[in-house]
Amino acid sequence: MQRILQYLDRVENIALVWTILSLALIGFVQVIARYVFNYSFTWYEELGRYLGVFIAFLGASIGVKTGSHFTMDLVVSKMGQPLQGLVKGLTNILSALFFFTVAWYSWKIVLRMHGYETTSPTMEIPMYIAYLPIPVFSIVIGIRFVAKAVEFLRGLNQEAIR
Repeated sequence: MQRILQYLDRVENIALVWTILSLALIGFVQVIARYVFNYSFTWYEELGRYLGVFIAFLGASIGVKTGSHFTMDLVVSKMGQPLQGLVKGLTNILSALFFFTVAWYSWKIVLRMHGYETTSPTMEIPMYIAYLPIPVFSIVIGIRFVAKAVEFLRGLNQEAIR
C-alpha cells in the first residue's frame, strides 16, 4: 500500500506542476496574442475550464493526503484518544465510500458520453475526455481516504496493545 501511495504522490506532484505551468503559459500566450497581435484563441477558455477541473480534483486529492481540508472537530476533540481515532477512521471510511460512489456514477456518465460521440464546442475533443478526471481522481481521493482510515485505525490498534 505504501508503494502505491508513494507512486501516487510522484504522479500527482508532476501532474500538478505541469498542469499549472501549461495553464500559465497558455494564459500568457493568450494575453500577448490578444493585446499585441489583436488575435484571440477561441479554444483557450474551454481548455482553461477543463484544466481548472483537473487541478481542482488533483488538489482535492493532495489535500486529503496532507490533511489540509478543513474539519469540524469540536466534538471529536473533546473525546478520549481511542475514541477520536475510531471516529476519524470511520469518517475516512465513509468519505472513501462516498468518493468511490462518485467514481462509479461519473464513470457511467463517461461511458455514456463515449457512446454519444459528442465533442466539445471549440476544441472538438470527445467530451468523455473532459469528464474523465472526475472518476479517475474520485478513485484516487477514495484511496487516499482509505489510507488515512488505515492510519487512524492502526494508531488505535497500537494504543490498545500498550
